[in-house]
Amino acid sequence: MLNFPKSTVFNKRIPKQKFYDKLKVSGGLEQQFIKEVDSIYWKNKLSPETLNVSAGNQVKEIEIIEISLKQQNVSKSIIEAIDRGIPYHLVFILKYKNLAQVWISFKEESKSREGKFKVDSYYNTGWLRYDELSLDITGLDLDKVYENLLLKAAGGKLQLSTGNKRLTIKEAVQRAKDRERLEALIRSLENKIKNEKQYNIQVKLMGELRETKEQLTNEAKWSEAE
Repeated sequence: MLNFPKSTVFNKRIPKQKFYDKLKVSGGLEQQFIKEVDSIYWKNKLSPETLNVSAGNQVKEIEIIEISLKQQNVSKSIIEAIDRGIPYHLVFILKYKNLAQVWISFKEESKSREGKFKVDSYYNTGWLRYDELSLDITGLDLDKVYENLLLKAAGGKLQLSTGNKRLTIKEAVQRAKDRERLEALIRSLENKIKNEKQYNIQVKLMGELRETKEQLTNEAKWSEAE
């Protein structure tokens, strides 16, 4: 369950038409909204005014957005459109019947465009029973509250401690992206080797695969040594 104080409850339904108008979505994206989304509620507002926490250096408010779905999946483009269009840090609760999951991105204010945010690297929990979904407010300021919510959704994919060094959440996200890129490249090379008929090309691909695996191994070693 959402263990948020009553002072944070907002529980306001937002008509989908407002998103079409505000976000200036394309016709294709509007059709995705119509097909996939049943309703959108602004459930909670986490801020210094509603909680006994301070504003963070990066995070001033966190909005909890609950999206009820018509099917048990959602196009990422819908989440991104809402996330990019609202100038606050968002936590999405996706609900389908009695099931739910949490989505949250690493989001930071643009340095070049005032009032605009960059959205990067979504993390989400698996599907759980809605009444078993657990989110808590942990931290003395909203930077830390947001960080802990992001770590909860990531489920171990983000590591802040590497050896003797503690990473920022931004550094941890970048490390995770680098690791995922190398893992994806390894899978791609393995598939190419499996399907390649020419021996000389196989040898070349196997060399690339070995180098990529070494990069991934070294990345893990550097993380442990720092």
